[in-house]
Amino acid sequence: MKGKTIHYSVHPTPMKPSDTVQTYHVRQDQYYVMHSRELRSHIAANSLVSEGIFEMVMDVLQKEIAEQLLDGKGVHLDGIGRFSLQIGTVKEKDEQGKWRAKVYTKPSQLTARELVVEGVTFVPDKEMLDRLKTDEHHFVCDKGSYKLDIPRAKLLATLDDYCAQHGSFSRRNFQTLFGVSRYKADQLLNDLISEPSPQYYRQKHGSSWVYRKSGT
Repeated sequence: MKGKTIHYSVHPTPMKPSDTVQTYHVRQDQYYVMHSRELRSHIAANSLVSEGIFEMVMDVLQKEIAEQLLDGKGVHLDGIGRFSLQIGTVKEKDEQGKWRAKVYTKPSQLTARELVVEGVTFVPDKEMLDRLKTDEHHFVCDKGSYKLDIPRAKLLATLDDYCAQHGSFSRRNFQTLFGVSRYKADQLLNDLISEPSPQYYRQKHGSSWVYRKSGT
């Protein structure tokens, strides 16, 4: 990891109606997402861990972490970080048809049927952060804006491949696949399902939206 170059770009922060001054933020330019099959091959080629062992460990970890989180436990992997379950409340549609968090004015209103599993929170260990925070890395600002306009051919090919394996994808999956912000992901997804003869459609799944290929 020594001597790594971290590429970044500067972006305008989406303004709220109450904002009077445009502000900016930085984001790492993430040009590629390494999936488990590639990480598996990379580790096998650069360590004593075989691809078969990697697959078995990942499969066991996935099942065990989920089981322990649902059993009311946090999971701490030494040197990596701590996983904990994130729960929340169901959403409801507002007058504009947008899904919003419900408002509760009494503790008694927060019954079990109002709750949903929202995700998993990950807090990295100091050892992991120390590997990332080093003076040997240096930052380079790429010229021009971040390539948020993903080529249509790449967009559809990536989503087709993902849906062939998983059946559908969420907004979070989309963000991971293309390395974009939540704001940009929402823009691209809305354009995707609103175009003439859309190849994908959106469907409600619990309190969230999932996206599926048309005709499936």
